[in-house]
Amino acid sequence: MTHVGKMSSIYNYSGFLQLGKQCSKFSTSSLCSMSVAAQPKIQENIKPKTGILMLNMGGPSTTDKVGEYLHRIMTDRDMIQLPVQSRLGPWIAQRRTQEVQKKYTEIGGGSPILKWTNKQGELLAKKLDEISPESGPHKHYVAFRYADPLTEETLQKIEEDGVQHTILFSQYPQYSCATSGSSFNAIHRFYKNRKFPENTKLSVIDRWATHPLLIKTFAERIKEELNHFSENVRDEVIILFSAHSLPLKAVNRGDPYPSEVGATVQLVMEELKFCNPYNLVWQSKVGPLPWLGPFTDEALRDYKKQGKNNFILVPIAFVNEHIETLHEMDIEYCTDLGKELKIDNIRRAQAPNDHPLFIEALADLVVNHLKSDRLVTPKFLNRCPHCVNMNCVESKKWFSKICRAQEGQQRD
Repeated sequence: MTHVGKMSSIYNYSGFLQLGKQCSKFSTSSLCSMSVAAQPKIQENIKPKTGILMLNMGGPSTTDKVGEYLHRIMTDRDMIQLPVQSRLGPWIAQRRTQEVQKKYTEIGGGSPILKWTNKQGELLAKKLDEISPESGPHKHYVAFRYADPLTEETLQKIEEDGVQHTILFSQYPQYSCATSGSSFNAIHRFYKNRKFPENTKLSVIDRWATHPLLIKTFAERIKEELNHFSENVRDEVIILFSAHSLPLKAVNRGDPYPSEVGATVQLVMEELKFCNPYNLVWQSKVGPLPWLGPFTDEALRDYKKQGKNNFILVPIAFVNEHIETLHEMDIEYCTDLGKELKIDNIRRAQAPNDHPLFIEALADLVVNHLKSDRLVTPKFLNRCPHCVNMNCVESKKWFSKICRAQEGQQRD
């Protein structure tokens, strides 16, 4: 069984986005009957003082956007290195477009990431206006790497709006060079050959894997699913925290993602008072190179051999629904593999989405960031010990120059 998601395509282009059947056909997944939040009405007339730029990889919102989405991925050397990339990248994208369009159709016609991010951002800005009026009005912006709205377009919009303080807020709680790092590098590239706006403050929230309210959100999502199991088996349910894997080559360079995901898992189980057996597993591995394991599907197979029959899958590194949750986890694991292995009950916890505790977590992160005199953390500015990415070198220097200078002005 092959599992391929957005990050997978970074490391191996073969087998890109191997998807299956439509989620709405099945009942084993906890999300099959959940409606996606409608896109909120954006308040275009707001003159924001503080802008919250929500960074994510994005996804094609409609099937006719899939081609350009794949083209951007396959031609970006920050994310994937191919021989003769200027020719091979577009060829692969074109070759895969029809197949991937079909797969997105099977989960509703496109990615719901933009809808969820806008919903989260709208609720966040509203909350901030209530609890931090001195930094308001607040307005959220969305910056995707490979789908609309693209990072460059959104940064231009922020300049046009005259935002006084822009907070770059990574929507990946756990930092990885392949996700958060790529988004921050894109911001540096936008300003590489243009002057950074005067009288504009820039600051960074780069990771938040252990925030107490994030932990409580995941714990609540798990409790919701545990309630669906009968009392005689509830304590036996194995909680499998599933996160997108990384090639061991990236892990061995010093990417902090695995340790930060592990920290989240440990705190969630502590919040749950270690009520059930659990493990951290990894999904979306593709290609022949070694990846971080154990893999989610293989863990399910081997647990079944041990006589285990009740599971909850938890998307511990995702804050909203997208192809990896709606297809890979819901269909490939909860439905197809569950039927193949004759598992009694396998469910999937919802992503944080618009859970009230999660919105409080976002607001608390921003408010505490606004109160701090530190615009960027030392950890963010430090590269991995075996970093080989020159874009990362230049990006870290730029952020250090901009943010450190502003920190000095702020103290003065």
